[in-house]
Amino acid sequence: MGVIYSYEIEPRPSELGGGWRLRLLENDMEVGGGIFPPIEDIEEGNTDLAAQKAYGDALSEASIWLATREQPGPI
Repeated sequence: MGVIYSYEIEPRPSELGGGWRLRLLENDMEVGGGIFPPIEDIEEGNTDLAAQKAYGDALSEASIWLATREQPGPI
């Protein structure tokens, strides 16, 4: 059986600045990730847009990471 690559995007508590935490996983073990806070738009007062943008950034990074991993061949 080969390596299974996946990711999780979890909301961060507001006391930690809100936004999202990205976890990049290999066989359910965290191998990377990052924090995606809604910094820019919160300063302008649009927290919903800021949260959407931060989530989109996390999703984009996860998608790029997955695309660079070896994909299993057909079974």
